Amino acid sequence: MSNFLRFIRFPNLIIVGLTQYLMRYCILQPFYNQLNISPSLDAFHFFLLVLTTMLIAAGGYVINDIYDYDIDKINKPDKVFVGRIFGLRNAWRMYAWLNIAGIAIALYVAWRVGDMRLALLFPAAAVPLWLYSRQLKKTALMGNVVVSLFCALVALLVLFAERNAFLQIAQTNKKYGEYVFYLFWGYAAFAYLSTMFREIVKDMEDVEGDTANGCRTMPVIWGIAATKNIAGGFGLALAVTLIVLMRWQWQNFDWHWLGMLYTFVLIFVPVLLALLLLSFAKTKADMHRLSGFLKLIMLTGLLYLPVFCGLFLWKM
Repeated sequence: MSNFLRFIRFPNLIIVGLTQYLMRYCILQPFYNQLNISPSLDAFHFFLLVLTTMLIAAGGYVINDIYDYDIDKINKPDKVFVGRIFGLRNAWRMYAWLNIAGIAIALYVAWRVGDMRLALLFPAAAVPLWLYSRQLKKTALMGNVVVSLFCALVALLVLFAERNAFLQIAQTNKKYGEYVFYLFWGYAAFAYLSTMFREIVKDMEDVEGDTANGCRTMPVIWGIAATKNIAGGFGLALAVTLIVLMRWQWQNFDWHWLGMLYTFVLIFVPVLLALLLLSFAKTKADMHRLSGFLKLIMLTGLLYLPVFCGLFLWKM
């Protein structure tokens, strides 16, 4: 069981589920309570929605390892699962059952809430993840874009599933509707840009194995120096996005300085430090440390959601 959980990247799946729960209960729920609005999905069906997202993401990790077997033997030999712990046939079976289970649950939830469009989102996510593992991750930029969009859509899926209740918020209280809209899209922008930054750094970390296996990633095609500039561009875009979000906090909330203090100290300053580390990074070990640091920034960005909830409820 422990090997299976490592194979599907269980800690990462917990982050996926935590993201969706925080978006629901730290962003939407306070406004539901304030305006006496019922959520579109009850607690059980929302749990099923989160479970479906985690299953599809787990399938994405499995198919990625299946196609990356030769590359991973060079880039991270201590983390190879396919062919060492799980046979290729069993890995394919796991991938199939994870996706079947995810899509089946999505169909049930869509049927129960009377909106079959909800079920279509999950095959629409599974197919790009398969394409990413099969081909796109071996090309310049496109693979990074697919992964980053998936991370952003993890949050936006909650808004889509809860869109009827969100419309009630916007119709009942325009300002509250704007708060929800900016928080969801602001976090989605943060998730997209921070993931792009980290994925490009990981490409530089893995350039040796990618080169040996004929991948056409950015560092393979354009070299490390040019790729560092592209990664830095996404890092700067992330910093600008954080400035916009801090300005928005300043203009809209009485407790703006507390939210801004958290954003500035625990997210914005680390992003600037990451850009500095990027400029000095030269070795595979440097890129690995930077990748881990960027993952920490992504976590502090996620934890802003309960901070916002606590400050909002405190001032209500």
